[in-house]
Amino acid sequence: MKSECPKCGKKLSIFYFKPKCPQCGCELAYYDMDKMLEEDAKKAEAEFAKLDAFIDKMTPKFIKKKMKKDMSDSK
Repeated sequence: MKSECPKCGKKLSIFYFKPKCPQCGCELAYYDMDKMLEEDAKKAEAEFAKLDAFIDKMTPKFIKKKMKKDMSDSK
């Protein structure tokens, strides 16, 4: 973990556990949270795509046909 404020660059003690920077008042834990959430969403989408492809390979064709038929009947 960095021992400086991400916004103003003030050096902080390694034992500084308060939630805000003493100089600028920046929330240390939530700084750039939107950016981190967007990166997590992209990673989750990629992992789900891999899982979906794997499940698609493992599912027998007769089950896929039945699922497709059931979906078309429900419309």
